[in-house]
Amino acid sequence: MRPYRNLKMGSLIEQELSKMILKECEIEGALVTITGVDVSEDLLQAKVMLSIIPYEKEVEAYFAIDSKKRELEHQLLKKMKIRAVPHLKFEIETHTRENEE
Repeated sequence: MRPYRNLKMGSLIEQELSKMILKECEIEGALVTITGVDVSEDLLQAKVMLSIIPYEKEVEAYFAIDSKKRELEHQLLKKMKIRAVPHLKFEIETHTRENEE
């Protein structure tokens, strides 16, 4: 396999998925940002790291996005014109909160 192919694929998925989440997933009062996409060497799995603000909306936003996972994978397949889109796995990036007293 060509070197850096998984990095290029991760970058493309991050760009396209950011646009799709903005359009498709309505999350009232929350800001969702994709902070990174790690694609496995075999291009079968993609771990999508999400940053969700405010903290109180993390669970609601995560489930709203995760429920549309199949639809997002299908749209990525059409948009990117590749044979197979890696299966998406969403994870919430943990925040370190300072001075939360």
